[in-house]
Amino acid sequence: MKIINLSHLDELLYWLLTRFHARMPSRFVKLIAYYYTDARVRKLYLRKMGIVMGQNTFSNLGLKIAIDEFSDNRKVEIGNNVSIGPNLILVVDSCANNGVEINKIKGVKEKYTKKGFIKIEDEVWLGASVTILPNVTIGKCSVIGAGSLVTKDVPSYSVYAGTPAKLIKKLK
Repeated sequence: MKIINLSHLDELLYWLLTRFHARMPSRFVKLIAYYYTDARVRKLYLRKMGIVMGQNTFSNLGLKIAIDEFSDNRKVEIGNNVSIGPNLILVVDSCANNGVEINKIKGVKEKYTKKGFIKIEDEVWLGASVTILPNVTIGKCSVIGAGSLVTKDVPSYSVYAGTPAKLIKKLK
């Protein structure tokens, strides 16, 4: 009986996933981007979804992006040396996409549907299970506490936490 060297299997998977990422169907791209154990592979697949990450920044497991469609256009820009806790949710597109009656109610689509861009500057620390809504910028060297909902811009060198996230402390 021949024993398979599993380290070779890991190398083969890495090679396949990095070599053929451009041909992968969108559902598979999401699966790999959110849950594959190798952060380098997740970063590659997240880029295909419109998330650009700087040097020395890798996502933790469970980073999710609410997005209507994939494109090479930047929907999210994450700077250098960003610390990302598990289960970060980035909401780029927010709408009642399956709603029929709700979308006919006057003002719902105009007032509550949001599409936008998220920017996370260098050296930011995002705690576990943070949610960031569209059109938000997180300033350099800021800390977002675990479980926070970020609904507006966060200035550089500050600590925000809560739902919705509020200023806790200035770091400088």
